[in-house]
Amino acid sequence: MTTLHRAVLAEDKAARRTAILDAAEALLAHDSENFASVAQVAEAAGLAKGTVYLYFQTKEEIIMAVHERHSQVLFASIDAMFADAGAALTPALAVDGFCQFVRATPLYLQLGCFCHQTMKRNINLEVVYQFRLSTAEHMQRAGAMLEQRFAALVPGAGLQLLHDTYAFSLGAWQLAEPSYLGHDMNQRPGMEYFRRDFYDDLRRGLLALWRGHLDASPP
Repeated sequence: MTTLHRAVLAEDKAARRTAILDAAEALLAHDSENFASVAQVAEAAGLAKGTVYLYFQTKEEIIMAVHERHSQVLFASIDAMFADAGAALTPALAVDGFCQFVRATPLYLQLGCFCHQTMKRNINLEVVYQFRLSTAEHMQRAGAMLEQRFAALVPGAGLQLLHDTYAFSLGAWQLAEPSYLGHDMNQRPGMEYFRRDFYDDLRRGLLALWRGHLDASPP
């Protein structure tokens, strides 16, 4: 393994950070349940372990950064959807766009659950604050764009709809989790109820949620 020298220029630092997150994402995609150490990431990225610690203090911070990167891709896709659909945006189109992203990014909801469970452990509070601040800014902007597209959404209702969308999606994933982590629990007798199509459940549930928000009378 070739260990690179410490980065000095801003673009070199950005490249190192990207290499770390690329390596972490590849490891998580291969085995998300046994993402054991910073050393694994360093080896996969071709860096010294001490170099990784210059960017992230713990493996939990690395995982949060991967989830944040996925979130940035999601919000970029939301921007593109608004630009492409314009006034023709419908609940079905919005929900289908989100579900397509979730299907293409299977780690998104899993890491989202992980981050919310571990934010108070092994992650610097300032890092958590910056993560939550960035998320809030994206959500508020996207929520305002929704309110411009749907007249039924009063000020603040677009943000609430996005919050509820995220919360429902995390809950749906947690309910489906055993069958998506390779366990055979759902194949045991009596587990027929849990043998469900997660993506079908997600789409149907989100469509009901969006239509409920848009059909509700303004307070």
